[in-house]
Amino acid sequence: MEVHEGSINRSGFWAHALYMTPWNIQPIVKYESYDPNNDVDKNAQDVITFGFNYFFNDWTRLQLNYLYKAEEGNEISNDEILMQLQVKF
Repeated sequence: MEVHEGSINRSGFWAHALYMTPWNIQPIVKYESYDPNNDVDKNAQDVITFGFNYFFNDWTRLQLNYLYKAEEGNEISNDEILMQLQVKF
């Protein structure tokens, strides 16, 4: 593996909130912001995730999320809907 060293200044952060309801449903909201190069204008990306987890029991969870992606400059149609079933043995 080759390591590239450079002087690119990057920045980003994320925050999320979730809450377990009495019905085994856990709503989720997450906000992410990332700028891969602070010296270049209009290249940052923000992602807002709306979703929920449903817990069938202690070993099985279904996740459904919608990711809204907003790019500075050129907005492209790349939003996503993601579903995952997680089973623990």
